[in-house]
Amino acid sequence: MSPEQVIIAPMITEKSQDLEVIHERIEAKRKTSRRSSNGKKITKYTFRIHPDANKIQVKEAIKKIFNANPASVNIQVYRGKIKRFRSMPAQKAHWKKAIVTFNDGTTLDIVKV
Repeated sequence: MSPEQVIIAPMITEKSQDLEVIHERIEAKRKTSRRSSNGKKITKYTFRIHPDANKIQVKEAIKKIFNANPASVNIQVYRGKIKRFRSMPAQKAHWKKAIVTFNDGTTLDIVKV
């Protein structure tokens, strides 16, 4: 599967924009802890991906399309709901979402996708 087929579209939602703020709050609480990130800027981006894609394929696609090295990739699977269309039940499509984390504060040009 080519990198252009793996990443379908970037997802800009309220939660995806708040991921950075949530991380800053956690780091503020952990300043005295051993587990703090030592002042590194962490950025997270969310993408809608192909249902057959895995973490390795997403990481390689990000490297190829954006020329950036992600620290980690988390994938969430969303199962399609059953909705009613007139009197017939119909199944919505299954889809996947990837949350890509960068430890060095990398910013991506989302317009490329």
